[in-house]
Amino acid sequence: MKFGRKSHIPLTAKIADNSYGGSRMVTESEFAGKWKVIEAMDMVEDYLSLSPDPHLLINVDEKNEVTGSYQFGAQDGYIDGRFERDEEILKLIFSFEGWDDTDLVNGYGTFSFESGDTFLLTMNYHMGDTISFRCQATQIDLTTNADDAA
Repeated sequence: MKFGRKSHIPLTAKIADNSYGGSRMVTESEFAGKWKVIEAMDMVEDYLSLSPDPHLLINVDEKNEVTGSYQFGAQDGYIDGRFERDEEILKLIFSFEGWDDTDLVNGYGTFSFESGDTFLLTMNYHMGDTISFRCQATQIDLTTNADDAA
Protein backbone atom coordinates (compact mmCIF):
# COMPACT_ATOMS: atom_id res chain seq x y z
CA MET A 1 0.00 0.00 0.00
CA LYS A 2 1.32 3.48 -0.87
CA PHE A 3 0.95 6.44 1.42
CA GLY A 4 1.20 9.95 0.08
CA ARG A 5 0.77 13.49 1.28
CA LYS A 6 -1.37 16.16 -0.31
CA SER A 7 1.45 18.65 0.11
CA HIS A 8 4.93 18.78 1.61
CA ILE A 9 4.80 19.89 5.24
CA PRO A 10 7.97 19.91 7.37
CA LEU A 11 7.98 17.41 10.23
CA THR A 12 8.87 20.22 12.59
CA ALA A 13 5.71 22.24 11.97
CA LYS A 14 1.97 22.02 11.95
CA ILE A 15 -0.64 23.97 10.09
CA ALA A 16 -3.62 25.16 12.11
CA ASP A 17 -6.28 27.80 11.79
CA ASN A 18 -5.75 30.71 14.12
CA SER A 19 -8.24 33.19 15.51
CA TYR A 20 -7.27 35.76 12.86
CA GLY A 21 -8.80 33.71 10.06
CA GLY A 22 -5.53 32.48 8.58
CA SER A 23 -3.21 29.62 9.23
CA ARG A 24 0.24 29.52 10.73
CA MET A 25 3.03 27.07 11.33
CA VAL A 26 3.86 26.09 14.89
CA THR A 27 7.28 24.64 15.66
CA GLU A 28 8.54 22.47 18.52
CA SER A 29 10.27 25.45 20.14
CA GLU A 30 6.90 27.22 20.52
CA PHE A 31 5.79 24.47 22.92
CA ALA A 32 8.62 25.34 25.33
CA GLY A 33 7.95 27.55 28.32
CA LYS A 34 5.43 28.09 31.06
CA TRP A 35 1.76 27.70 30.16
CA LYS A 36 -0.95 29.09 32.41
CA VAL A 37 -3.86 26.65 32.78
CA ILE A 38 -6.88 28.92 32.25
CA GLU A 39 -9.74 26.40 32.08
CA ALA A 40 -10.40 22.88 33.34
CA MET A 41 -13.12 21.92 30.88
CA ASP A 42 -14.20 18.69 32.61
CA MET A 43 -13.96 19.82 36.24
CA VAL A 44 -15.99 22.00 38.60
CA GLU A 45 -15.56 25.71 37.95
CA ASP A 46 -13.36 26.48 40.97
CA TYR A 47 -11.05 23.44 40.60
CA LEU A 48 -8.10 25.50 39.33
CA SER A 49 -8.28 27.77 42.40
CA LEU A 50 -6.98 24.86 44.51
CA SER A 51 -3.53 25.70 43.12
CA PRO A 52 -1.91 29.13 43.60
CA ASP A 53 -0.27 28.93 40.15
CA PRO A 54 -1.99 26.44 37.79
CA HIS A 55 0.53 25.76 35.02
CA LEU A 56 2.34 23.37 32.70
CA LEU A 57 6.10 23.87 32.32
CA ILE A 58 7.65 22.40 29.16
CA ASN A 59 11.38 22.06 28.42
CA VAL A 60 12.44 21.16 24.86
CA ASP A 61 16.09 20.21 24.34
CA GLU A 62 18.20 20.46 21.17
CA LYS A 63 17.04 16.97 20.11
CA ASN A 64 13.36 18.00 20.57
CA GLU A 65 13.05 15.69 23.57
CA VAL A 66 10.60 16.98 26.16
CA THR A 67 10.53 17.02 29.95
CA GLY A 68 8.46 19.15 32.22
CA SER A 69 6.19 19.53 35.19
CA TYR A 70 2.60 20.45 35.92
CA GLN A 71 0.58 21.89 38.78
CA PHE A 72 -3.15 22.56 38.71
CA GLY A 73 -6.02 21.97 41.10
CA ALA A 74 -4.94 19.35 43.64
CA GLN A 75 -2.43 17.82 41.21
CA ASP A 76 1.26 18.14 40.54
CA GLY A 77 3.76 15.96 38.74
CA TYR A 78 6.17 15.45 35.85
CA ILE A 79 5.95 14.77 32.12
CA ASP A 80 8.27 13.07 29.64
CA GLY A 81 7.45 13.15 25.95
CA ARG A 82 8.15 13.60 22.29
CA PHE A 83 6.63 15.31 19.28
CA GLU A 84 4.44 13.48 16.82
CA ARG A 85 2.76 14.56 13.63
CA ASP A 86 -0.80 13.43 13.02
CA GLU A 87 -1.44 14.22 9.35
CA GLU A 88 -0.59 17.94 9.30
CA ILE A 89 -0.79 18.70 13.04
CA LEU A 90 2.23 18.70 15.33
CA LYS A 91 1.47 17.68 18.90
CA LEU A 92 3.32 16.79 22.03
CA ILE A 93 2.65 13.22 23.23
CA PHE A 94 3.77 12.54 26.80
CA SER A 95 3.53 10.25 29.79
CA PHE A 96 2.96 11.72 33.23
CA GLU A 97 3.32 10.73 36.83
CA GLY A 98 2.40 12.70 39.90
CA TRP A 99 -0.01 13.22 42.72
CA ASP A 100 -3.71 14.10 42.92
CA ASP A 101 -3.92 15.24 46.53
CA THR A 102 -2.53 12.10 48.25
CA ASP A 103 -3.15 9.62 45.41
CA LEU A 104 -0.44 8.60 42.97
CA VAL A 105 -1.62 9.18 39.36
CA ASN A 106 -0.11 8.39 35.98
CA GLY A 107 -1.11 8.11 32.37
CA TYR A 108 -0.51 9.76 29.01
CA GLY A 109 -1.49 13.04 27.46
CA THR A 110 -1.35 15.36 24.48
CA PHE A 111 -0.63 19.07 24.12
CA SER A 112 -1.52 20.80 20.84
CA PHE A 113 -2.31 24.16 19.29
CA GLU A 114 -5.99 25.13 19.49
CA SER A 115 -6.31 28.74 18.24
CA GLY A 116 -4.73 32.16 18.66
CA ASP A 117 -2.46 31.83 21.70
CA THR A 118 -4.37 28.88 23.20
CA PHE A 119 -3.20 25.27 23.41
CA LEU A 120 -5.25 22.23 24.47
CA LEU A 121 -3.89 19.88 27.16
CA THR A 122 -5.54 16.45 27.51
CA MET A 123 -4.63 14.14 30.40
CA ASN A 124 -5.69 10.47 30.15
CA TYR A 125 -5.39 8.88 33.59
CA HIS A 126 -4.50 5.17 33.81
CA MET A 127 -7.70 3.28 34.62
CA GLY A 128 -9.44 6.62 35.16
CA ASP A 129 -10.80 9.78 33.59
CA THR A 130 -9.77 11.91 30.66
CA ILE A 131 -9.61 15.61 31.48
CA SER A 132 -9.00 18.53 29.10
CA PHE A 133 -7.52 21.92 29.95
CA ARG A 134 -7.00 25.16 28.01
CA CYS A 135 -3.62 26.82 28.39
CA GLN A 136 -2.08 30.16 27.39
CA ALA A 137 1.61 31.02 27.15
CA THR A 138 3.13 33.19 29.85
CA GLN A 139 6.31 35.22 29.60
CA ILE A 140 8.94 33.97 32.04
CA ASP A 141 12.72 33.88 32.04
CA LEU A 142 13.85 30.28 32.60
CA THR A 143 17.52 31.28 32.93
CA THR A 144 19.27 32.27 36.15
CA ASN A 145 21.63 35.16 36.56
CA ALA A 146 24.75 34.75 38.74
CA ASP A 147 24.18 38.27 40.15
CA ASP A 148 20.71 37.22 41.38
CA ALA A 149 22.18 34.34 43.41
CA ALA A 150 24.56 36.65 45.36
